[in-house]
Amino acid sequence: MKMTKKMMCLLGSAMLLVTLAGCGAPEETRVQDGQQASEQQEQEGQPSKEQQDQTDQQQEDRPPTDSQGQESQPPSEEGMEESAELQNEEDVALAGESASIRVWGPILRIEDGNLVIDNRADVSFRGEMVITVDPEHTRILDGENGYPVEVSELNEGEAVFAYIGPAATMSEPPIVNASLILCKIPGDLRLPDYLQVTAMEEQPDGSYLLSGNNGIQYLVPMDCEILPFLTRNVVTLQDVQVGSSCLIWSDENRTAQKIVLFAD
Repeated sequence: MKMTKKMMCLLGSAMLLVTLAGCGAPEETRVQDGQQASEQQEQEGQPSKEQQDQTDQQQEDRPPTDSQGQESQPPSEEGMEESAELQNEEDVALAGESASIRVWGPILRIEDGNLVIDNRADVSFRGEMVITVDPEHTRILDGENGYPVEVSELNEGEAVFAYIGPAATMSEPPIVNASLILCKIPGDLRLPDYLQVTAMEEQPDGSYLLSGNNGIQYLVPMDCEILPFLTRNVVTLQDVQVGSSCLIWSDENRTAQKIVLFAD
C-alpha cells in the first residue's frame, strides 16, 4: 500500500513537471516564430542581389532627364534647316507626283563635283544618295534670293533640297540626276517651290491664279516681283505662261511673293 502511494506521488510529480515544461514551450516557440516572421518580412522587403543589380543597370540605361523629369532629347544635327522641313512636309507628296521629285537632307560629302546626301524625304530612296551635278543642266541656287551657287561653295552638313528625276541606278548608294538644287535657306524662310506652269488664269482684279505641275495653286498679285534668271531682260507677269519653269516664294496662304523665271 505504501509502495502504491509512493508510485502515485512520483507520477504526480512527473505530470507536474511535464505541465510546467509544456507551459513554457509555447512562449519560446512564439518568440522564435516571431523572429522568423520578422526576418522573412525583411527579406521580402529587400530585393535580392540579382534584383538589385538589374535595377541599377536599368537606371544606368535610362536616358538622362531634365529638372522637370522629362527625357532629354539629343541636340539637332548641325546644318539642318528644321523650319524648312516643317514648312514643306505637306508638299513632299505633291512634289513626288510631278515629273520632278523633291528630296532633302544634309550633305555627307562632295565627290568629283557630285553631292552625297542623307535623304530624309519619304520619297525615292531614303538614306545615302548620290546626286549628280551636271554643269550644263543642273542649277544650284541660293534658296533665299535665287542667285546661282557653285558646288565649291557648299559645305558638309549643310541641308540641301534637290529636285530629281524618277530614275535612279540600282547601285549602293543609288545615283540620281538633279535639275535643281536649293541651298543656304535661312531657318525662318519658307522654302520656294520649283515647278512648271500648267495654267495661268487672270482674275478680275488683275492678279493671276497660277497652277503648277506640283498640284498647287498660287495667287500671284499684280505687284509680285518677277525676276529673270541669269539675264538682264525685263520680264513681267505676262511672261509667265503655260509651260514656263519657275521658282516661286509664297506665304502660308500660297500668295506669291517673288518669282524667278527660267528661260527654258
